[in-house]
Amino acid sequence: MKNLFLVLAAAALCGCASFNSGDVKVRRDTAAAMFADKAITPFGQLQVSWRGFPYRAPTDSIGEGSASKPKVVKPVQADPGDTAALAEQAAEIFKEAGLYDPARGRGTLRLELTTFGRWNYGDLFRSFLVDTGFIFIIPASLRVNYFLTADFAAASGPVRVETEARNKTTFHLLLAPLYPFIPPGRKESSLLRQMLWRSATDVYTSLKEKGGVPAELPAGAKDKEKPLPLSGPPVPPDRTWLPGQEPGADAETPAIKPETPDKTWVVPDAEKRLAAPPEDPIKPAEADRSWETRTAPQETPDD
Repeated sequence: MKNLFLVLAAAALCGCASFNSGDVKVRRDTAAAMFADKAITPFGQLQVSWRGFPYRAPTDSIGEGSASKPKVVKPVQADPGDTAALAEQAAEIFKEAGLYDPARGRGTLRLELTTFGRWNYGDLFRSFLVDTGFIFIIPASLRVNYFLTADFAAASGPVRVETEARNKTTFHLLLAPLYPFIPPGRKESSLLRQMLWRSATDVYTSLKEKGGVPAELPAGAKDKEKPLPLSGPPVPPDRTWLPGQEPGADAETPAIKPETPDKTWVVPDAEKRLAAPPEDPIKPAEADRSWETRTAPQETPDD
């Protein structure tokens, strides 16, 4: 029994293959221009953070119907070791691209990676591999979404560059021969490296359009904090003077004075509100009682 369990566990671990997708390809002409450009000023600081929405199995949502308040999933910080490895890889790539130099650079480049549904084998053994018992007959897949943002500032203001990608892992017993070539961990590392290179070329293009010289990024600067653009110049208010103050004689706007209210009506006194009774009061007519003096008609008895 123990040997059977080990065989099934090994088959579950090795019977999967991962595939990457997304718009993360780097254009050769943009990369060549980035490597050849020596006039652009690199960034002096690089800040990297990684947060993620954890993987949730379908059975985790049982009991969260419409009658009860649904549970709000909040992002959590990634493992410090994974974040440190991502920061090291980002510094290496942006240095090679000529966009990061602590010695002669200026400004700050802030990279933030957000993952959705990132899993590990411990999560799968507690939920997915147990609830989906038919994966050895019918293939089953898990998808993880990656969203990378790069924030920096230029002379014109804050700038944001976004990169999206996906990783799909398919589980099936027949995929076991492909596991040594495309395992999930290795495919994720290659995907993150590709996303960083794509982000570097996009940052270079945006920085070049803004003048090629980065500025200091305000603390906590986000796109949602930017003011909405106006469709035209602001319209001056109709009143240019404060209450209680009137414009001078040389002012362009004439003085505005309130009109005198109409007081042609008078409020009656409380004592005169009740009208006096009329001199000749109206009396009700007497009721007709002539029927009381009449005799009732005699009734003829039936034969």
